[in-house]
Parts: sequence; structure tokens; C-alpha cells
Amino acid sequence: MTVDDRNIIWLDLFEFLTYQKKIKILKIFDKGKDIKSAFLSNRYIRDVLTETEISKMASLLDNQILDRYIQKFQSDNIIMITINDDRYPKLLKEIDSPPLCLYCKGNVQLLNTLSIAVVGTRRPTDYGIVTTKQFVKELSKYDITIISGLAVGIDTIAHKTALENQGKTIAVLAGGLYHIYPAVNQALARTISENNLILSENSPNIAPLGYYFPIRNRIIAGLSNAVLITEAGLNSGSMHTKKFASDFHREIFAIPGKINSEMSKGPNEIIKRLDGIITLSPDDILDALHVNKKNNDKNFVIQLDIEQQSVLNYIQTEKKTFQEIADYTKIPTSELNSILLELEMNGLVTKLANNSYIKS
Repeated sequence: MTVDDRNIIWLDLFEFLTYQKKIKILKIFDKGKDIKSAFLSNRYIRDVLTETEISKMASLLDNQILDRYIQKFQSDNIIMITINDDRYPKLLKEIDSPPLCLYCKGNVQLLNTLSIAVVGTRRPTDYGIVTTKQFVKELSKYDITIISGLAVGIDTIAHKTALENQGKTIAVLAGGLYHIYPAVNQALARTISENNLILSENSPNIAPLGYYFPIRNRIIAGLSNAVLITEAGLNSGSMHTKKFASDFHREIFAIPGKINSEMSKGPNEIIKRLDGIITLSPDDILDALHVNKKNNDKNFVIQLDIEQQSVLNYIQTEKKTFQEIADYTKIPTSELNSILLELEMNGLVTKLANNSYIKS
């Protein structure tokens, strides 16, 4: 690890330092020079920091203290990739205010792969759940990395669907890696970190304070070749991510929804204003990203028996509960369970909450 890398990691330990202040401090000192050794004696440092900030930072000038932090992170399998590192994602370097360091856990090779951010509401409708699963499942077949923010709702669905289909996924956190948020997704974060990747621009000890979340959204957009919004309100964080994507000249895809659905107002507004591509199928994304689909064509037909076809026809247009399907088809419960499971495994139906089903 170089002196410049250590300088960045040391600065990241101080939660009160803004990105702009870190940049100014780095510019004060020559490259390759240990900032801590000349920190208090530098006459320009008071042009950047208050006396209170200087006092707080003075308590961590000892190299041994920094070494203990770095050793702790490394012992927890946290990989520190500074902006000077060859592994730092090329797309992220293109944005305004690229993170000085990424704290990663998992497969860092995913940082420079073809990727798409899949974002949306924390309260998806059945339509949002089904379409998100459909799109992520198909995109995962083509080795496209799915990036999202580990939030409940669309983010969680995107990550889980990628994993379930042996795809690749990156979760971008608002706080440090020692503070997985939301807590309900701690197990999901551990699973992602095994063979995929979780990361943050914040040092692992930093808690996920509210103002970090919109800042985090710029990383989601910056890491990605494109952004897909499946369902989102007009003033949601997903629309904030879309704004970053526009600023960074990323392709934006929006799935249209019902005009009276609050959760479709975001994508519908994008389409109305011609701020993104109306997206009716995964092929729209694959074509725009110039993905060669020939190598992944399955070219197979699933043969359905009469009862399977009857079930599929009944749930063709809207979701139905298990009991409604049983009452309509007159198929015995045990047999219907097997039929629905097989249809689900073949990607023809999607199971929703409350033991209901909808055609995929």
C-alpha cells in the first residue's frame, strides 16, 4: 500500500470531513508525502479546517493507530481500492467527485464489468415485483452485472433475482461495511459478499446517516453502464439516481406503468419527458447495450398438459390466489401445488405474497 493510499484511508476515518475538504487537504501536500507527519506544522491547513476539526484529527496522527485500523479492515476481508489503484472502476473515474476510496467485500473483478443499475421504490406493487424479476432474470443470462442499493423493495428483489439465476450483483451501501442497512438485509449482504460484491465509499466504521443515501446514489449511477427504473414515485431516491445517470451520460431505461399508480409516476414521467428509453422488454436494453444475444438463445418450447395450460390461462391477465385457482380449475390441492411449482420453476408464473400467483 502506497503512502498516497494510506493518506486517503486516514482522511476517510474522519466522518466530519466532506469530500471537498479531503480533496483540498490532499492538494496541500505533495504526492508521496505522509500527511500526518506534517499535518500540524503546515500553515495552509487552517485555510481548510476549523480548529475543532484539526484537534480531532490530531488525535490520530500516530502511524500505529492507522496501521491497526488497516489491519482490522484486512482481517475482516475488506479490500481497500483507492482512486490510484488499477482495479478502480474506469466508469466511476468519469464522474464528478469520484470516491477517493472504495471499501469492498467480495469479488472486486466485478467493478469493471458490463453492468446496469436496477432501482425503484421500497414499496413495489405486484406489477413492479414481477417486471423487476423478469428483467433481472433475463439480463443475468447475458453476464450483465446487476447493481443496486440493498434497500428493501426493488433493490432487494434485483439482488435476490440475480443470485437466484446465478447472475452477478453489486450492492452499494450508504454507510460503512460494519453498518449494513437495513438490518433486515444483513443475511443478503453476507450472501452477496461471498461471490459477488458489496461496497461503500465510507470507511467501515461510519454509520449510514441520512444524508449519505443521496450521495450514495451517484456511485450506483456512476458504476453502471445504464440505469433501469422499474417502479418509483416522482420524488423518490430512484429519480435522484436517474438525475445522476443523466449527468453522467448513462443510458436510462424506464418501464411504463398504470397512469393512476403512484409507483409508476416516476418512470412514466421519464418517458413523457423523453428523458429515457421506454422499455417494454429486456431486449430493449440488450439491443441498446449492443449485447450479442445469439450465444444465449435457448430455442426450446415447454410442453404443457391440459391442467397446466388451464392454470396458466386463468391467471393470464391478473393475479389469483391459490384458493381462487383451485376453485376455478377443480384441481386437487396437492396436485395444484405441484403444477404451480413446476410452472414457477419454468419461469411461467411468479409467486407473490399471500400465496397468490401471476403469469410471468
